[in-house]
Amino acid sequence: MVFIKRLEMRGFKSFGARKASIPLEKGLTVITGPNGSGKSNVFDAIRFVLGDLSARSLRADKMSEIIFDGSLGEGPSKMAYVTIQMDNMDRRIPVDTETVTISRRVSTSGFSEYFLNGRQASRGQLVDMLHLAGLSSSGYNMIMQGTITRLADINPEERRRFIEELVGIAEYDAKKADARVQLQQAEMNLRIAAARISDVQARLDRLEEE
Repeated sequence: MVFIKRLEMRGFKSFGARKASIPLEKGLTVITGPNGSGKSNVFDAIRFVLGDLSARSLRADKMSEIIFDGSLGEGPSKMAYVTIQMDNMDRRIPVDTETVTISRRVSTSGFSEYFLNGRQASRGQLVDMLHLAGLSSSGYNMIMQGTITRLADINPEERRRFIEELVGIAEYDAKKADARVQLQQAEMNLRIAAARISDVQARLDRLEEE
């Protein structure tokens, strides 16, 4: 089973230019502290490095606002950088290394770059790879504050949709619907191509007669 071994942050939200490194052991880890100490920012950092594109879900109005904007005695950072190390002993993540390291950095312009084991990669590659291991920045492998209370209050139909999303059925249904749209488009393209072939064949027949 994949689990987080270490989280490192630099210039991310309340974490300044000096690297903050949090080791995480298999099992239960509790992060405590007073209000405003950055506990929620640790959760945000995990969502960020896993490819979350919504600034609002990271509790910001725009992506550049997650960059440390300075404090007493320390100036603002030029970028936010987060690295996550995950145990991959069972190779659930399709990378042939026992530890998989994923990094993301964002500049003040809001532009993001992604890295896999130190090499630059696209967000799509990382998201697809993590999906095979059941990991997602928006999935229910990460439960946000208040979600449990909301689940207790929803009706049975909404609860069923939640369970389907949890086990992956909802995502497969979405892919199935997308595949149907692509199939319909392919069939339309085939009909158009067949009509064009028929038109060209008719022209060839006339030319042969001439």
